[in-house]
Parts: sequence; C-alpha cells; structure tokens
Amino acid sequence: MTNMDHSHKNASSAKGKTQNAREEILQHAKLLFRQKGFTAVSMNDLVASVGLTKPTIYYHFSDKETLFTEVVIEMMRHGNELFTAGIKRSKTIQEKLHKLSEGYFRFSPTSLSTMVRDSIENLSETHLKRVMEAHRFYLVGPIIEIFTQAMQDGEIKQDDPEQLALFFISWIDAITVLKTGYEGRAFDARNVSLKMVDIYLAGITRP
Repeated sequence: MTNMDHSHKNASSAKGKTQNAREEILQHAKLLFRQKGFTAVSMNDLVASVGLTKPTIYYHFSDKETLFTEVVIEMMRHGNELFTAGIKRSKTIQEKLHKLSEGYFRFSPTSLSTMVRDSIENLSETHLKRVMEAHRFYLVGPIIEIFTQAMQDGEIKQDDPEQLALFFISWIDAITVLKTGYEGRAFDARNVSLKMVDIYLAGITRP
C-alpha cells in the first residue's frame, strides 16, 4: 500500500469518526431536549450524557441554539420518512391520512408542537426560520399535497389545502400528547387513527 493509499484510508477513517460523533451528539441531545425542554438543558448536561468533551461538542455545534435547531429538523425529517413510505402505497385520501396518522402515533415519541413552541420562545430569528421552513417542507407540505390531490380527484370539496393540512397535523400532534394519559392501557394506534380520519373526513368530503 502506498503512502497515498494510507493517507486516503486515514482521512476516510477520521471522517467516519467525525460523522459518528456528530450523530451521537444529536441522539443524546434529542433525548435530553425531549425530556427537559430547551431551557432546562445545558451543554454540561450534554457532556455528561454523551461522554464527549465540550470542545468536541462545540466543534460540531457552535452553541445550544444550533444544536437544538438541528435536533428539531432531524426529528421532522425522520417523521417525513416514516409517513411518506406509507402514503406512497396508498391511493385514496382516507388510506393516505390513515397511514400518515398511524405512523405518527406509533413512532413519534413526543409532541412536535412542544419542540416548535420551544423554538419560537428561545431561538433567534435565523434559527427559527430554519425550523419553520423544515416544518413546512417535511410535515405540512406532503399533507398539503394529499388534500390538493383529493380535491382534484373529487374526493373532497374545494377548500384551502394548506389550512386543512395545518388543522390535521395539529390534531395528530394533540393526540400524540394524549397518549401519555393512557396510564398503562394499550394505545391502539391503528384504531385511533381510523376513527380520527373518519371523523375528520366527514366534515370535508363531498355531500
């Protein structure tokens, strides 16, 4: 192996370690922010949780605002991946909304509205803009497309698809919060999703 090969291998190894460290920080930060919220989490808390030095954390994320922003955006991106797969295999608006909401109930461990509220209350304008753009791109946008297509197909009456999407995702998020109130009882994501979608569509389908 030549010196150039060694250098390339070492560079690839270092890049891999750097990426792994960044992902590890994000995962630990996600847990802390979900449990405590933005204000209650300090960088020292993160150091203790992730087991990396503070300079290492600051190498990847310049401050707590930046880290929180990346955590929220990553949660939205992951949520998009979860429900987009189900939507692609569905044909009717009822099937699409059911798959979307069931996936959200099953895999979302916390209310995104809580994270967004924390963003609004604590982030600078630049960081907040990134969060809200991600919210629209990853969450609201795909649901707008569902309602728009349903209107074109004559499944639902003409309305404002963005407003319908915002109402729907707010309802999903509210029920996600209520999951914690079941106190040990099983939360049937599928049946709750079916019932919620039926109730929602009853008000916007064609007469």
